[in-house]
Amino acid sequence: MRVRTSIAVVGCAALIAGIAVQLPRATTPLAGRGHLGSSSDSRLLQPNVALDMEEPAAPHFIHGVTPRRRRLSPAAAAGGVATAHRAGDRVVTRSGESSPRALLYRTGFQAGEPMIGVTKDGSIFFQALDGPPKVIRGTRSANSSFKWEDVSPSLGGRQRHPESLDPYLFVDQRTDRVFTLDFLFGCSELSFTDDLAKSWTTSPLQCGEQDHQTLFAGPPPKSSTAPVGYPDVVYVCSSQAGATIYSVAAQCEKSLDGGVSFAPTGEPAYVTDQESENDLGVQGYCHGAIGHGFVGPDGTVYIPKGFCGQPWLAISHDEGATWTRVQVAKNGVPLSPTGVFEHEAAVTADTQGNVYYFWMSRDRLPYLAISRDGGKTWSKPMMIGAPGVKEATLPSLTIGADGKIAAVYYGSTNSPGKPFPESKDCKPDPAKCFKALFFLNPPDPARYKNVTWNGYMTISANALAKKPTFYSASINDPSDPFVRGTCGPIRCKAVYDFIDVVIDRQGRPWASYVDACITTCVTKGPNDVGDEGVVGTLVGGPSLR
Repeated sequence: MRVRTSIAVVGCAALIAGIAVQLPRATTPLAGRGHLGSSSDSRLLQPNVALDMEEPAAPHFIHGVTPRRRRLSPAAAAGGVATAHRAGDRVVTRSGESSPRALLYRTGFQAGEPMIGVTKDGSIFFQALDGPPKVIRGTRSANSSFKWEDVSPSLGGRQRHPESLDPYLFVDQRTDRVFTLDFLFGCSELSFTDDLAKSWTTSPLQCGEQDHQTLFAGPPPKSSTAPVGYPDVVYVCSSQAGATIYSVAAQCEKSLDGGVSFAPTGEPAYVTDQESENDLGVQGYCHGAIGHGFVGPDGTVYIPKGFCGQPWLAISHDEGATWTRVQVAKNGVPLSPTGVFEHEAAVTADTQGNVYYFWMSRDRLPYLAISRDGGKTWSKPMMIGAPGVKEATLPSLTIGADGKIAAVYYGSTNSPGKPFPESKDCKPDPAKCFKALFFLNPPDPARYKNVTWNGYMTISANALAKKPTFYSASINDPSDPFVRGTCGPIRCKAVYDFIDVVIDRQGRPWASYVDACITTCVTKGPNDVGDEGVVGTLVGGPSLR
């Protein structure tokens, strides 16, 4: 749950009942200390050029939050060259192939838990948070960069979604319908557009979600009745019986009319259980927060989750009426200093029924596992993090053509590593840590004071090969980090709980990040808790379509 309104009430699912905390409202972004970057080669920014034909310009980095006076025309900055590697941090040389390079676009809008989508015409939709939740659209401008503008749903000249505890955006690539869903305790607001945000349809208040929702869509199973007026089934899943880490189940709803109305799907995707490891040290308690859902080409629904210490996947072949839960691996998920296990994980599937699962293991590094039988059995986990990354968090994953994937995460190359922050780090100030138990943002241990974090992207065009090749790059210049201090598990400062990645129709990956490190934080700290929305991509290298 993103907490940013004046009053936040956290339901504690039979553990804690009723707590209200006064929180500050979002502040205006600080002015940038540097200039806006630019590219000397417009070919680098064209939307319809094949991914493997592009030639990036020389690196040119920009710093800080885009000044408000320049918000509608921030330019791009060329990033570094991606490293080719195998699983397990093994760098390889690829003769005759060009490695992709990173590109960074600053939107000029604030963000937190940013989601991203790309429509058929190349427009980028991004979930921003300039105080209220905002949907912004990026379109190509005269200088071959992007023009970013607020295209949020409105009513009578006023913003239709005035507040949000969890903003969410999803673009259905099969139809180009753009959804925006803003969670509020009790009932949430959902709007969608079919004309690139020229007009919006707002559904009746959606009631039933409790927290940390995910919205996604896909074709119905062949055995199901076809939806009416829209080809895909739209799903919304969230924590139930409490909020975030204080919930005890995860439940889904579905819409058979394109998002106008919803009904419960059936049994919970997850429910608290007696596991060998439990959250908060409470026997039999596994909280209900989940990762982003996905619908496979055959209509199968997948919900990933770090579940009481291990990576799990809930699978439904009947639109969520029943679920099969499968443990993906045994190398665990991170444990936060507040005694709660990480729940974020990511999943996708291809047209051949291969399922790809991406998560951070107990060693806090990024792992990929693949199932070739629809999720019944899984390959040995592959550590696919960028060479040199010592700690990572906030995994997200997407797929283009079969075996062609893109993963994103925040990672650090100067983390002190094990032992990771533990509950004993709270002893100097237990009152702060009690507060952190609710808001998942424990104080930085001294050894993390100068740890910096970058936004990484890892792609592969042959993930199904016996020895797949991965290309990884930091989207930002590591000398201008996105975060300083601790980042994850579960939450990373102003980034909050997750980021996102998609692949456009030309085969290029696009990802959403938050730059939470501005002004003095860039070079020496302390962490400024900035929150500028950033879009990253890779150009050159293999196409993912």
